[in-house]
Amino acid sequence: MILFLHEEIAMKVFERLTKIQGQSLLAGTLKTYQRAACDEETMTLKCPPGTTISVALARYGRAVANGPGRCGISSDVSSNFAIDHHQQTNDTCLLPDSLQYSLLQTVVEMCQKKRQCKFNTNPKTFQGDPCPGLPKYVEVAYKCSPYEFRSKVVCENDVINLTCHPGQRVAIFRASFGRLEYESLQCPQPHGLKNDTCMATYATETVMQMCHGKRHCSIVANSTTFNDPCRPDIRTYLTVVYTCD
Repeated sequence: MILFLHEEIAMKVFERLTKIQGQSLLAGTLKTYQRAACDEETMTLKCPPGTTISVALARYGRAVANGPGRCGISSDVSSNFAIDHHQQTNDTCLLPDSLQYSLLQTVVEMCQKKRQCKFNTNPKTFQGDPCPGLPKYVEVAYKCSPYEFRSKVVCENDVINLTCHPGQRVAIFRASFGRLEYESLQCPQPHGLKNDTCMATYATETVMQMCHGKRHCSIVANSTTFNDPCRPDIRTYLTVVYTCD
């Protein structure tokens, strides 16, 4: 009984770690959107149906690489001011780290897990002005995370076909190849043969290499694709959880 509980706990830990790994890998494969808006403009973040906003980065100020041509000094500013501050407008000025974190939290509160959000860009919104009197902008980088996943399972030597609609691509959440002892309903063992737990390493990464960013892909569930993690008498199967991004 104690052994069974230990095995059950171990499996739950394994599944939890697999889920965390899958979320991290999925986040790395999803397209990153970038938006920028000048002071007193409206910033709009938007995701397609079936996905929600996941904020990755937010910053407010002025960066020298992006400064020229963006958010220039308005025509109502005196020419003397413009001349005196010409050099400053080409300098980088950003909120200090503590306020940058506060800015990120503000954007997260307004937009995280929503399909669309809007907010006004000004120093009051972001609780600070890194370079008073100079034109600035806010930049936000975000991903559109799916809230609906599809799952496919095939037995050893069968083929999984993943297909997305035109304009979408395959994004892998997680994959596993092998066998879990307590999932006896998946590709049942021949009568009289004992179940066992044996899982291939790097199955998720392998499937991502084969399918990432494609509209259609096919994966053969065999030891040639994933190596063989199990004994010869163990019937393996491939599970793929994915979405169309």
